[in-house]
Amino acid sequence: MATRTALRPQIVLDAGDMSGDLISDPTVLQSLTMGSYAVSWSGTSPIGTLSLQVSDDYSLDPNGQVNNPGTWNTAPLSVGGTTSNTIPITGNTGNGYIDILGTGAYASRLIYTAASGTGSLTITVVGKVS
Repeated sequence: MATRTALRPQIVLDAGDMSGDLISDPTVLQSLTMGSYAVSWSGTSPIGTLSLQVSDDYSLDPNGQVNNPGTWNTAPLSVGGTTSNTIPITGNTGNGYIDILGTGAYASRLIYTAASGTGSLTITVVGKVS
């Protein structure tokens, strides 16, 4: 029986404080053809934006420690059928889904840029070979 590469659901930001900017842990996409992020938040009117960033030179050593922190670039996203660099976050509670399709990037992460309010943000990533 053949095995297929998969990244089981993994929390890359756990209850991050939305009163300031946040960066999720990077996810190595090597050997994956599909990936997605699930985001959820709650709080007192947190307002900000999420951006997807990708890197081709981020790397880990054999022990899983960061070897090169990488150069990160914002990747375009489709938001309601329109290309955008950010996804708005508003409301006391909410959730969202970001599908990563067809990227050749080695690694990805999400960036939350705070505007106002307070809250807690959790981000989970998953990936697989199609």
